[in-house]
Amino acid sequence: MSKVPLVIDGYLVQAEPGETLLDAARRAGVEVPTLCHHEQSGTRGLCRLCVVEVEGWGRPVPACATEVQPNLVVRTETAALADLRRVVLELLAHETDLSLDTGTQALLERYHARPERWGAPLAARREREPVQDNPFFVRDYAKCYTCRRCIDACGEGVQGLWAYATTGRGHAAVPGTPLDLPLPETPCVFCGNCVQVCPTGALVPLAELAAAEGGDA
Repeated sequence: MSKVPLVIDGYLVQAEPGETLLDAARRAGVEVPTLCHHEQSGTRGLCRLCVVEVEGWGRPVPACATEVQPNLVVRTETAALADLRRVVLELLAHETDLSLDTGTQALLERYHARPERWGAPLAARREREPVQDNPFFVRDYAKCYTCRRCIDACGEGVQGLWAYATTGRGHAAVPGTPLDLPLPETPCVFCGNCVQVCPTGALVPLAELAAAEGGDA
């Protein structure tokens, strides 16, 4: 099947038919920032950090959810995109404890984000205490910005078990368990895939917590 020619940040790229702008950019060595995207999960377009500009299109589009088309001219870094990403990052940092998320901290610095300009931090907005209902890891909702990676890794992305589901609505939505059951009462087999794909430390192994506190792992 023939390639799909397009231009990304001035570079002529020969993309594969059906792939996304994000995949085409990364194969060409152009890094587009993302938060919710993971190669093992489905495309969600939730975080909106990967938005790019396409010449002739009226608004930025999420690179992770937009398929390549012939002769597109794509820009991944402009002043307008930097402003959009800065606001996204500031709002996330304003309401989420990102102290263990070095990747997002680096993006906050890169885009000169100032979460404090939105007022007092809201990291404590999730009223639930960290959930320790199994002998392997803790779910800390103060560190979760609902990227859905854990849901996808447990569901159709990898395992096909669906031990996780989105609970709550709107601003209060978080990855939880069906009917809010303890994890041992769900189909979970404690494979650890959800912990591995979590970018923020919302899912953290008990062994790591013990080591950090100077205890025995």
